[in-house]
Amino acid sequence: MKYNINIDVQTRAVSFLKANSSKTANAQNLLPLNITKFLWFLAVVVLIVSSCNKRETEPLDLDFGYAYYPLQVGQIREFAVDSIIFDPAAGGTKIDTNSWFIKESIADSFPGQDGLTWYRIERVQRQSDTQPWQIGKVYAAARSSQQAYRTEENLRFINMIFPLKANETWNGNAFFSNATSVEVAGEQLKMFKDWGDYRMISIAEPFQVGGISFENVCSIQMADSENLVEYRQAEEHYAKDIGLVYRELQILDTQCEVCCNGDYGVCPTIGWGQKAEKGFILRQRLLRWQ
Repeated sequence: MKYNINIDVQTRAVSFLKANSSKTANAQNLLPLNITKFLWFLAVVVLIVSSCNKRETEPLDLDFGYAYYPLQVGQIREFAVDSIIFDPAAGGTKIDTNSWFIKESIADSFPGQDGLTWYRIERVQRQSDTQPWQIGKVYAAARSSQQAYRTEENLRFINMIFPLKANETWNGNAFFSNATSVEVAGEQLKMFKDWGDYRMISIAEPFQVGGISFENVCSIQMADSENLVEYRQAEEHYAKDIGLVYRELQILDTQCEVCCNGDYGVCPTIGWGQKAEKGFILRQRLLRWQ
């Protein structure tokens, strides 16, 4: 913002001095007071010009955080995944541990009915890094000026809201009911029960996973609830210009039968790794990206 202040100031000053030069001796006695007023006026003008120049030269901070959720055809991310599945079985709980690798590639983009550009994400997987990749599933992701989305298993999640702000909360599961059940090891599990609002825990913080350090990471807590028979813990971490680098889900249920013969007094004193009768723990960490 600029104004033609200098010419206006000079004009005012000349007029002021001419007017005062023709005044009587009595009026001349008031000259110091008038000069003082003029100097105050000049100081105000200088401040206005300085403020305008400052606003003109200082760039606005318009970083909404879109770089934490990059979407571009050709992007590839490879993850290592570890899981523990708790499956009700006769006489106890069957516990299965498994590890595998997944690779997600953004293969294409397409216009959505909502007016957004959606990106087709193709996932392949394998049990070891020496085996060939096997065809997996297809997902989709999109980003508007205010929200980031991802669809998995016909469920649409709001992963982020923009601009990113620490401690900001939002309903990440707004497009479906938290009473939705998913199948795990042949059992129906209300995975999203008591998830509540997502919360941005931190932004632009260092984060390390699997020996890899990332300088700028935003951390999101999707679930953090626990009662006597249910435990829900979910979090995701996104690195700037990379995207998802770590995800952890702990979705566990119990009736305290296997661990404590239904003794609800003893059950709270036992860790979930021992008393869980149904559910899973999943940890997904980034290995390579391009």
